[in-house]
Amino acid sequence: MQIPQYRQLYESLKHQIISGVYQPDDLLPSENQLAEWHQITRMTVRQALKELLNEGYIRKHQGKGTFVNFRQKSVGTWHFEAQKSDPTSTLVVQSSIIGKPSIQAWDKAFPYPLTTDEQQAGCIQALNLLSITQKPVLVEQFFLPNINVPGFIMTPFVNASIIDSLRVSYHIEAAAIEQSISATLAQANEALWLQIPLNTPLLQIWRRYTTNRTGFYFYSKAWCCTQDYALCMGK
Repeated sequence: MQIPQYRQLYESLKHQIISGVYQPDDLLPSENQLAEWHQITRMTVRQALKELLNEGYIRKHQGKGTFVNFRQKSVGTWHFEAQKSDPTSTLVVQSSIIGKPSIQAWDKAFPYPLTTDEQQAGCIQALNLLSITQKPVLVEQFFLPNINVPGFIMTPFVNASIIDSLRVSYHIEAAAIEQSISATLAQANEALWLQIPLNTPLLQIWRRYTTNRTGFYFYSKAWCCTQDYALCMGK
């Protein structure tokens, strides 16, 4: 699936802003510089900047240029803290995909109500694993309605992330989350994914993601091992 040039620049700049390459109040390169560096037209640059402006990532000052706005991390991001806190340490979370996505029927006991269209279209299932210093800490099983996401199971993943792939390849972005949390014990699959013994205590989190596409929701079930890293639910 070909991503438009303006969207590629939009995603590149957005990633640099979120990751801190560009800090709040930094002056961005000029339209001419961006056009030259990325070998695109100024009109394409302006289209990318317009989207960033509309979403609050940047602001423009007449005669001065384009500046970075403060922006909180994207909805849907998991946050962790070390159980033995070290104020000088920074946790780097790595994402990977387990296996291959597949299209299946929805579970009859699925905990969220589904529309007739969702039920008839079937469910794309995919697994995202998060690790810290190579230690698996959370696995999230996604359930996506097989609606208006053509080729999802064949499209290469962006940043080894289901959420990033939806945003970049299909312009579907999580806007809000409702979730329920419970305690559970690791069964065979969770023990394998998280490399822990059977019956290890885990947090289990069900999520329903509201998106920027009207009427399109996706869902997930996550298991988190908090022995070494605490899951920060309030951030």
